[in-house]
Amino acid sequence: MFSRYLNKLRAMQARQTYFLPGILLLAVLLLLYLYGSWETNRQRTLSQLESLATVAQSNTRLLQQQLNSQLVSLQQNLPAQNPQNWSLWVRQQHKPHPLFSHIALYTADGQLLASSFDSAAPQQAPPALTRDGLDFMQQNPRFLRTLPVNKGYYLPYCLRTSHPSELVICLFTSTSHHYLQWQAVDSLEHSAQRLISSDGIILLASPLPVSRQQIIGTRISERQQQYLHLNSAEHTEKHFLYFSNQTEFDGAKRLGVVSFDPQSQLLQIISLPMASVLTLWLEDIVWPLLLFTLLLIVYWYSYRQSQKNVQQNEHRYSEESRALSEKEKIIDMLMSNIPGSIYQISLPEHLLDFISAGDLQIFSENDNNSVRHSLLALIHPDDQEKYLQEIDSHCTSGTPYKIIYRIQTLQHEVKWIMDRGQVVFNKQNPCRIEGLLIDITDHTLSKQHVEYLATRDPLTELFNRYYFNDELMNSIEELTPGSGKIALLFIDLDRFKTVNDSLGHQVGDRLLKLVADRLRHLVAPQHMVARLGGDEFIVMMNKPESSQEIEHLAERIISAVSQTYQLDYYKLSTSCSIGISVCPDDSNESYILLRNADTAMYQAKSRGGNCYQFYTEEMNQKVNSRLTLENELRRAVKNQEFELYYQPQVSTFDNRLLGAEALIRWIHPSAGIVSPADFIPIAEETGLIREIGDWALLEACKKFSEWNNTFALDMTISVNVSVRQLDDAFVLRTQEILNISQLDAKYLELEITESLLLDNVQENLRILDNINKLGVRFAMDDFGTGYSSLSYLKQFPISKLKIDRAFINEINNDPEDEAIVRAIIALAKTLRLELVAEGVENHQQLALLQALACDSYQGYYFSKPVPADVFRQRYLEQKPPLQKSLQQQ
Repeated sequence: MFSRYLNKLRAMQARQTYFLPGILLLAVLLLLYLYGSWETNRQRTLSQLESLATVAQSNTRLLQQQLNSQLVSLQQNLPAQNPQNWSLWVRQQHKPHPLFSHIALYTADGQLLASSFDSAAPQQAPPALTRDGLDFMQQNPRFLRTLPVNKGYYLPYCLRTSHPSELVICLFTSTSHHYLQWQAVDSLEHSAQRLISSDGIILLASPLPVSRQQIIGTRISERQQQYLHLNSAEHTEKHFLYFSNQTEFDGAKRLGVVSFDPQSQLLQIISLPMASVLTLWLEDIVWPLLLFTLLLIVYWYSYRQSQKNVQQNEHRYSEESRALSEKEKIIDMLMSNIPGSIYQISLPEHLLDFISAGDLQIFSENDNNSVRHSLLALIHPDDQEKYLQEIDSHCTSGTPYKIIYRIQTLQHEVKWIMDRGQVVFNKQNPCRIEGLLIDITDHTLSKQHVEYLATRDPLTELFNRYYFNDELMNSIEELTPGSGKIALLFIDLDRFKTVNDSLGHQVGDRLLKLVADRLRHLVAPQHMVARLGGDEFIVMMNKPESSQEIEHLAERIISAVSQTYQLDYYKLSTSCSIGISVCPDDSNESYILLRNADTAMYQAKSRGGNCYQFYTEEMNQKVNSRLTLENELRRAVKNQEFELYYQPQVSTFDNRLLGAEALIRWIHPSAGIVSPADFIPIAEETGLIREIGDWALLEACKKFSEWNNTFALDMTISVNVSVRQLDDAFVLRTQEILNISQLDAKYLELEITESLLLDNVQENLRILDNINKLGVRFAMDDFGTGYSSLSYLKQFPISKLKIDRAFINEINNDPEDEAIVRAIIALAKTLRLELVAEGVENHQQLALLQALACDSYQGYYFSKPVPADVFRQRYLEQKPPLQKSLQQQ
């Protein structure tokens, strides 16, 4: 006991000695944290500004492209000879347009000839163009110096024309127009945009105080050019340059990102006031600062208490050390070596008469001699009833006992204790307990951790597949007739692969954890939630009251999962598909129930996802039918059970044969002809489409090479291509097929759908460009029925549009269909693309297409798809007059 008190005193004195170094260490850590958090906040802000600069640069490029198109159109409309009144020409060309406000025409030396400002405000006219602006423009259209006109500022976008008079056309856009006033959705508050030409002219500054508006159109100072690195080689080496704590044009210190666009020769500057950056930083550190202050207060309080305890223990030590005897020292030594703590308790109060220190620290070191603590008060509330029942039972029997329970120490720790003791009776104390407390916390926690790892999913901490299967089988065994049902809700996230592919698996894992948290809080405790793997979750409902309760839970899950998720800077949205099977209605076997729920889930996905579906027997029959069709399709590929049919494509005006579209047919040995709509989707899913597509392409090329050579024709053969075929190997296969078939590449046309252009755009564009370089042309099939994007018509090497039959069927009866066809034809004519109308079935449709100047058509009105021998005999060998052939169809 003497040594114990001495060690305690030394420990307290040591803690006082380390107090000041501890304060210094906390201060250093705080400074390091403040510096690190400032840098983190600054880098995060720069990253956000980079994203905003990229968006602004993209918007500026798009505006330039649109203005280019308008300038080219105006240049084409210039009269060959100078009219007497240019102002009249400008008024004729000036029409309301969202991209610009006015048009102005200048001479080669920058003198104003005419402008549309004359009609809007006759007293105002744009000033002449400066020589440096004209020289800077050269032969390419450019943004020139912003000009003040009619009490406002306008940004001119000018083009030096090829007109004999060397005229310059300028489109003026107001700097307050929303096309120039860049609005960043969800952008940083107080962020600002600056647009500067490469020669240092401020073209646009937004927002900018009214008192500073006059700086627009002026050249920035040498100092500003230096920190913006204007005309520096760094702009060609780095995509972004940064500046910090620099004074911009409104006099405020700012943090910003400079992005130089070599295409437009413009600098985009996105900046944020340093005051806003500081505010964001302070918001990040306010709680750590409060925590540090609280920690300092606690530390100081502990120091004061430690001083007080040292004084008390010094006095206590001096009083009690004299009373210690040699016998007590020996007992202390023996008890300290026992693996546990020996105790004695008086009943029924359960107060401790004695407890040795041992290696079990139940009380604080100051309380080791306190013998009137209640052991029952230390036992965990959930274990007290069990403890009392055991003690009561052994008070009567007097036999030894062993109890395992949890205790809460005065240090608020929870420990697992194995209590081995016996109830003792004597005259002095009729009933007391003597025993040994052994700490088994580490052993118990290790056992629990092993059990947890064996039953839990490590990512989401939900139950795993193996534990779920065991619980499902146990629940089915306990289910008796009439005692209720079990419902399985098989949950699969929709388009989760897109998140992993675009943002990475780390973001995908975090999304799965958030989904698991929502399911954990949504599903009632009596039901089980587990993760089967990947993005698949499952819920087992025990004894639902009705199918309406199952549907209600499914609807709540769909609603909860579909809510937006916030992951750092990402706002993600997803949905889920749920398949439901019920025991015993669907099966009494666990694996069959899981399979049926999985089947129902895929049926829900086939309906577009974000819905639930109960299992039905028809689904199983459909799955079996599809599996049978897949096996037969593999046999068909091996046995070459395919045949190509050809549907002629003819001129709309004279019915001249231009070529044909190759259409594949599966000649099934017993079922006859199988429609491509039935087996092509399966071929795409299984990868068989590559073999089938290569065979069809080779067969069509060989046949048309033979016919063109035999009959001295120049017919084009069109072959459909699936997105699953497009890869670098397909480019080589196309070249090889052209070599084998000896078909000139200009007679081969590959048909692609709009959906092919939506996924992996850049990769598909590269592959199509490589094929186009071989001389092969591309046609866009079913145009207008997909996600039509005019930008794709510019990017992809497309030479022909095929108007879908959905617009042709009712073209004579539905004004909307006629309007759509008119628009498609006008678009194709403008872009110099060929046109084919599909599904022409009567003369009225053909007559309207002739009136609309559609190039060619195909359909049952001329011919349905026919085998190769029929096509050759009917359209190549006999060569009947086309009008007569039309009457025979």
